[in-house]
Amino acid sequence: MRGRERGVALLMVLAAVSLLYVLAEQTREDVEVYSLAATVARDQLIAEHEARSGVNLARMVLHAEPAIRRAITPILTPLMALMGRGLQPPPQLPVWEQADLFLGPFIGHGGGALLGELAHVDLESGRNLGGLTGLSPIVIVDEDSKININSAVRSSLAQILLGRQFQGLVLNPELDPFFERPDPDGALTDRYTLFSNIIDYVDFDETLFDAQSLLASSARASGAGSEDPFYQRLRTPYRRRNAPLDSLEELRMVRGLGDDALWQRIIDPDPGNPRRRVVTVWGQGAVNVNSANAQTLLALICAYSTQSPACIDPTQMSRFITSITLVQAMTLSMGIPLFTNGQSFVATAQGRPPLGPMLTAMGLQPFNINDPSALERSATTESKVFSVYSEAQVGNAHVRIHAVIDTRPQPQLPSTFLRASGVQVTQSADGTMNITPTRGGTIIHWRED
Repeated sequence: MRGRERGVALLMVLAAVSLLYVLAEQTREDVEVYSLAATVARDQLIAEHEARSGVNLARMVLHAEPAIRRAITPILTPLMALMGRGLQPPPQLPVWEQADLFLGPFIGHGGGALLGELAHVDLESGRNLGGLTGLSPIVIVDEDSKININSAVRSSLAQILLGRQFQGLVLNPELDPFFERPDPDGALTDRYTLFSNIIDYVDFDETLFDAQSLLASSARASGAGSEDPFYQRLRTPYRRRNAPLDSLEELRMVRGLGDDALWQRIIDPDPGNPRRRVVTVWGQGAVNVNSANAQTLLALICAYSTQSPACIDPTQMSRFITSITLVQAMTLSMGIPLFTNGQSFVATAQGRPPLGPMLTAMGLQPFNINDPSALERSATTESKVFSVYSEAQVGNAHVRIHAVIDTRPQPQLPSTFLRASGVQVTQSADGTMNITPTRGGTIIHWRED
């Protein structure tokens, strides 16, 4: 009996050891899972805050532009004079194009070496620099350099201006096949119908925008009737937005813009490079002709010069885009804006100084502009709204933030703590109180992935 009892005891000991092993293995696996989860959460938190820091650094660069402009005005003014623009103070400088240079010291891996060489400063000995080791180069995009779709909600005049700008964008004869075949919704959409669809989708009213008659005549309210119920007849029906768009992707809901190839040609040529985008839903309305790309400038000019060779001849169109891109590569890379104001932009388009003769020598024919004063009002050299793209990679965690910064004065707020909360209260000539943020503008859009 005792021998059998010893055998039972051995079995109990083995069972207990096996159970303890299973419990220990389970505990080890739980510890590994919890440690991995904690590591991922830690990396995710670090990546998120590094990306947020990138947005704040970009706001710092935008806020510092006036100070940078004042510092280099004595150097830049003579250079601009040599280009035939007189001894006028330079307009806003595209400092956002050099964000990598200014923000390099804050990013790890020797990002500040180039800035240190240019400024003859030893940044290696600086404190609190180089800590954002997971931050990718920050991209700042000028939204005022693009055609603003949301301007259609402002007035009938703004709708006609937007229609003309979009007309200039799609005048290219190479786009004819897109308007001569049915779109993905099965409808035939010509250029004027596309303009009307876009404006009717955004504006507040239910009145049809008659693009063909309004763009060919003076600005007035459209009496073309009510908007058609096209969207209600779709397989998955929906209503028009009839309000400003929150994102550019909402434009895909507009009748006629469902074709990916057309979208790439006139809206967003390269989704991976937001600088090439020619359309926006943010911005102040007028296009910054110093930071707009060649395609946007051509669309802006052709809105008031529909019969000029560069607006209807693909060869001249390609030559214009190539020439302007080349000139911008030589000037913007040095921080030199092309135009001092809208008037100089119009003069250049007409082949007159300061830059018109140079473009004519490059084979570009001057534009015959129908309404120079209207084109001048559509152009600006001062940007106020910017997109900031900030990405951070820490371990396996990746965070991407797209923030839109509006640096314009904000409406009056009924509060007394504003001066203590980082804003500046100013009063305009007509007595209106404006609230201007002193810490890099107001965030009007935020998307975090």
